[in-house]
Amino acid sequence: MIITDNAGACQICHKKQAVILCDGCDVGLCEDCRKFDLWGYGCGHVDTRVFCPACFDDIAINPYSGKID
Repeated sequence: MIITDNAGACQICHKKQAVILCDGCDVGLCEDCRKFDLWGYGCGHVDTRVFCPACFDDIAINPYSGKID
């Protein structure tokens, strides 16, 4: 997860300042457009990931999205 204050406007809504970069495609996302997911592994370890809506739903990028048929 990469937090930023110099990514310009959100690349999804183009209205608010981007505060974080998508873990899938590196686009800048505002607080409203970012989507969080938790990736668990090992014994009690969890990583927080943040995605744009497209990467969140793409199982090749976010296999834990629950979109697998």
